[in-house]
Amino acid sequence: MAKAISRRGLGRAAVLLAGGAMMSRWIPSASAQDQARIRFGGFVESQEQLKQTIAVLEAYMAQNPGVEIVPEFTSFSAFTDKLATEAAGGNAPDMFSVNVDLLAEYAQRGVVTSLDEYVPDPINLADYADGGIKASTFDGQLYAIPNDAIAPAIITNLASFQEAGIELPPPMFTWEALADVAVQLTEALGPRFWGLEDAGGNYIPCDIFLRSMGKSMFTPDHQFGFEPEDLARWYAYWQDLRDRGGVPPGDVQALASSDDPSTSGLVNGRAAMNITLTDSFAGFQALVSDELVLHLLPNGFEGGDMKQHHYSYAGNSTAVWSQSPHKDRIIDIIRFMHFDPKGIELYYRQSGMVPASSAGREALAKEGSEADRKIVDYLEVLQKDPAPPRYPGVTGMSGMLRRANEGVAFGQLTPMQAAEQFISEAKPRL
Repeated sequence: MAKAISRRGLGRAAVLLAGGAMMSRWIPSASAQDQARIRFGGFVESQEQLKQTIAVLEAYMAQNPGVEIVPEFTSFSAFTDKLATEAAGGNAPDMFSVNVDLLAEYAQRGVVTSLDEYVPDPINLADYADGGIKASTFDGQLYAIPNDAIAPAIITNLASFQEAGIELPPPMFTWEALADVAVQLTEALGPRFWGLEDAGGNYIPCDIFLRSMGKSMFTPDHQFGFEPEDLARWYAYWQDLRDRGGVPPGDVQALASSDDPSTSGLVNGRAAMNITLTDSFAGFQALVSDELVLHLLPNGFEGGDMKQHHYSYAGNSTAVWSQSPHKDRIIDIIRFMHFDPKGIELYYRQSGMVPASSAGREALAKEGSEADRKIVDYLEVLQKDPAPPRYPGVTGMSGMLRRANEGVAFGQLTPMQAAEQFISEAKPRL
């Protein structure tokens, strides 16, 4: 993982970020001063993020000897399975990670508590990215505090384009143009090298694709925002790319895991582009000697309107279990992680996370690595022309999309059958 931010830079950010908290009139209740044993469950994207999260929790415990924080962190898929079991048994962690889909499910079920009463004092979100706040809000109430800012992007190897003698697409381009560029790269640099990795099983680019059609994966009222024919068009797009050689066949793409950049075609020298999220960029760059850049996904189709459809949001937020007896203490832990100078330094230093606050991103742009600056610059472009936010979906959605896409890739399903399979799996969870 690339260097994230220096101690000096984080100190500057801390001064800016801590402004509201330093003047805060909020004092934890008397009960919050008592002995407390708090379970903190969640998911992390890297060992670096895990290390820094543990470090900030240890620092809090050192300042508050009566508090024991029990960390229970793992991968996203393992965590969601564990949380589902514990929440059903009335034994959820006192505080835990959520993304926008988990938040919607657990807010509807009353598993997490509204945090509105703690904003703006002691939790001041005035300069937090709007997309992150919306990703932490359900049915008009704030249920989590956003820890980071992420967005969809095409991670692109510049050297592959240069070797093939192909220009990078302009910022605003079509899905048809992306397919043509992918095929051209394959023809120039193959065999056993493809222009683009298969993203047919990835929720976010599918949402951007549907938005280019005037649709969306989900609506603000938590319903499907598309018809079966629309999703079938998505799966047909990727099948066409397989047929033309622009993306790998199913058996090659199956070698790559969406959770592990080291298994990707981009890292292993068999692809020039990978559609993913910005929080993976530093990890990809650390594994590749060639220069990587972040490029927008297509924003329309030939003959149609071109409009910016990307959004930034929080990939990782912290929620509070509705039955926890330690709510005030948990809020104080979150305050320490987000607004205390020492807490900020530990939580974000070399973690690969981009802060949700504008002050934190500015400090990262000044003092972080080149990869950090590229992410911040990319996110700032989206802040200037924001698309409607990401709407909550359902848990397990990535697996549903991937299975359907693989069914098409291996000749077991038609694109329409794949769309119907996804809908039949996802609909009961709405």
